[in-house]
Amino acid sequence: MTRTLHQIKSEQTRERLLGAALDLMHTKGHGQLSVHEVARAAGMTAGAVQHHFTSKAALMLEVITRLIAQLEEASDFWPPADWPLQRRADHFVQQAWATLYGHPRFAVAWSAYLAAREDEGMVAHIVARRGLLTASLQQRMGQSFPEMCRGPQAEARVQFVLSALRGMGLVAPFSPAAAVPEQLQVLSQYLQSFQTQET
Repeated sequence: MTRTLHQIKSEQTRERLLGAALDLMHTKGHGQLSVHEVARAAGMTAGAVQHHFTSKAALMLEVITRLIAQLEEASDFWPPADWPLQRRADHFVQQAWATLYGHPRFAVAWSAYLAAREDEGMVAHIVARRGLLTASLQQRMGQSFPEMCRGPQAEARVQFVLSALRGMGLVAPFSPAAAVPEQLQVLSQYLQSFQTQET
């Protein structure tokens, strides 16, 4: 199917806005990211942002979707299943923290999600999009940690690991500096606990 010039320009505009949002999230850290700032950084109007993204939460959801898609393509993020389990577990929790959950952009995105929680339509959209992301992460976790991803509770275990990382990402700004390394170590030990366990 051939795309029209309008469709191509629309996709280019969307990519430019996403790029601007990502750049701002890198530079602003935990600060608030506004639609006006994204528009200004992209050299566009706030109306252009709102045309492509119905709300700040929708924009943040797309940014997180893009970041996780990049992790899918990153050869050094997911540990190969033939590594020793301890090495895989340590590698995963450190990479997950350094590249996604411990990064300021994660907290910025979740602040936008929480701000949108009264909007039923936006919540439904976030739930649907996160469902797709979760399915993808579940599959990749199964490839890297087959020991943990067997049996009737496999999905719940993966969700537990991801929920732990998300929770750490949200409370890290309010926690002592030593808390995160210790919690990552505990999470790695949890992943390792399935080495000989029958499921």
